Amino acid sequence: MNKKINLSIISIMLAGSALGFAGIKLTRGGYESPEYTSKKHANGFEIRSYSSMTIVSTIKKVSSKKDERDSRFMRLFRYIDKSNDKSQKIDMTTPVFMGMEGKEGEMSFVIPKKVADEGAPAPVSNSLQVKETKPITFAAMRFRGKSSKESSAAKELVKKINSAGLEIEKNTKPIFAYYDPPWIPVFLRKNEVLIKIVEPKKKNKTNKK
Repeated sequence: MNKKINLSIISIMLAGSALGFAGIKLTRGGYESPEYTSKKHANGFEIRSYSSMTIVSTIKKVSSKKDERDSRFMRLFRYIDKSNDKSQKIDMTTPVFMGMEGKEGEMSFVIPKKVADEGAPAPVSNSLQVKETKPITFAAMRFRGKSSKESSAAKELVKKINSAGLEIEKNTKPIFAYYDPPWIPVFLRKNEVLIKIVEPKKKNKTNKK
């Protein structure tokens, strides 16, 4: 009898785990992400080239006392939840970027392409900024766990870039990308570190006579 109960419990746990993994896949797959091309490098990272994108950003410290009471995420969420000059509801995207423009504590959402093409609404809060980024090439690497692992992940990627003989852009800081909501277990979250690199030059083929 106990064996049957134990088997039932195991079956329920396995089913729950399967649903959990499916839910994570659906959560990531259900949101728009910025367009990029990617090529895997033998050193264990990607060379990833992003097209220009429109982002809305905020930093940790802001001048308005009212805005200081809101977390960075909530300030950005309010913007896409109609707190903009068009009172327009904007779909959530992935990932949430940290440090996209190299500012301390900067958090950014990517504006969906259709909304950006039509003209992204202006924020009503002076703690938010909407801007268009230039096309950029990164070395990108995934890491798991808490955001406290950012520093070690960035150091590991720098070593891999240097080992590959690639050049890191001057005065650049690591950018971090987070794809999952807080309720996803830490060990299952998809996080990435991205470092701007000088795009490798393509070698021109010459015909030997």
